Amino acid sequence: MRNPDYLRLVRSHCDKLLANGLDVYGDRLTAMWMASLDTRTGRYPEDDARPSHISKRVYRNIDAPRGCSLYWDQPAVVAAHFLSALTGEALYAAAADAYVRDFIEACVAPTGVFLWGNHYYYDAFRDAPVRFIVEEAPVPCDRRTETGDLHEMRPLPGAWDAFRRVAPAETERAIRMALAGHVVDARTGEFQRHAAGESGCAFLEAGGILVESAAWLFAKTHDAWLIETASRVAAFSFRHRNESTGLLENNPTQNRWDKFTATSEVGLWANCLFRASKLADVDDWADMAADAIGAWSTHAWDAGHRRFHGRLRVADGTPILEEKTTPYQPGDYCGLWEPLFPTHDYPMAAAEASLSAFERTGREAHLDVARRWCEVIRGSLPARNGRGAYAEHYARCIHFLMRLGETAPDAGAGELARRVADEAVSVLFAHDMFRGHPGEDRYDAVDGVGFLLLALLQLQTGETPDMMGLGW
Repeated sequence: MRNPDYLRLVRSHCDKLLANGLDVYGDRLTAMWMASLDTRTGRYPEDDARPSHISKRVYRNIDAPRGCSLYWDQPAVVAAHFLSALTGEALYAAAADAYVRDFIEACVAPTGVFLWGNHYYYDAFRDAPVRFIVEEAPVPCDRRTETGDLHEMRPLPGAWDAFRRVAPAETERAIRMALAGHVVDARTGEFQRHAAGESGCAFLEAGGILVESAAWLFAKTHDAWLIETASRVAAFSFRHRNESTGLLENNPTQNRWDKFTATSEVGLWANCLFRASKLADVDDWADMAADAIGAWSTHAWDAGHRRFHGRLRVADGTPILEEKTTPYQPGDYCGLWEPLFPTHDYPMAAAEASLSAFERTGREAHLDVARRWCEVIRGSLPARNGRGAYAEHYARCIHFLMRLGETAPDAGAGELARRVADEAVSVLFAHDMFRGHPGEDRYDAVDGVGFLLLALLQLQTGETPDMMGLGW
């Protein structure tokens, strides 16, 4: 399909989702959107079994079986608002607001923390938020005693504007209580990925999202405590870098593989700090981000193979080319179309961070890195040797290429963005809506279809949605 009307396709998708994909299950009907749909009917799949050749993108129950997951639906919520702004039809934004409103009513712990992320979702059949730790069956939360200790925001920053327009007080409280739970040492800025109030995995991506969330709230409240907390959290990760290589440890508080390894996750962290710096006018954060992504990009580039290495030794910057000790880590090279998530590998986040570093510093070396990422994308098409990729993968490539095209027109990135978009449409659009990935007639929110909707709308219109967040 060449030069399709992307806006028409996005509207078709949203129309089908809103007509058929809402929570009409259980005794209590809500305006929340089902996290999984059969694209042929637009309804929750009657047979939730996957084809034998298809495995879930995520581990545990992160895909919210039989339920709704606003955490993963945030990009689609922003896309609905964007679609209303572009078309003048209020129904899409109204549906997004109704989703958020019902989520706030049903999925907030007594502490104020949102029951969402990688260990909570709303079970539409049981009419209750549920929690799970590993692979066990999710169990309903006790709304009187649930502390939200498993609260986890990664890899998506909150689209906080979408929540504030519906529930400003609840949104502010959720951010403050998340900071209180995740930051385990107010003096040093040590944090962990869960809001459990004790030491744990201090993943770079989790820290970056806490910094950005605090900065967003500071821009609304001007509460100096938020800046102080965010600065300590950012400095905690930046302190755990090797002085000679400049590489940051992915997870400095645990004595396992990711303490000694640097990956493209540093790009996600850097992007959060770049955005936070603009929100709160803190130059130090942007300087940290530029230094960190510059060091990683320099060490990760394999000039011979024209690709970026997936794992680097923090101590000396050399690539780790050994067999993986867990499937949830990068391979020898950054996996542009890697189906499994999460693997602490965010190649397009690293690419975007290089562009932001160039905008911040004006150093051509950062722009050269961005051009290399464009080359990597071009050489990888069609995705997965023609088998196609997940919606979010296509979307993030499109978004990066659009940015690069504006900054460096000579790179041919604008035309490449349309080529990626056309491939995405050809393999994912069917039955009047987008699938999450090729191979089955299925939509999963966790597959990042919302990101694709946003990317296609931006590509066609040249406009940018007003809402902040979402990690790009």
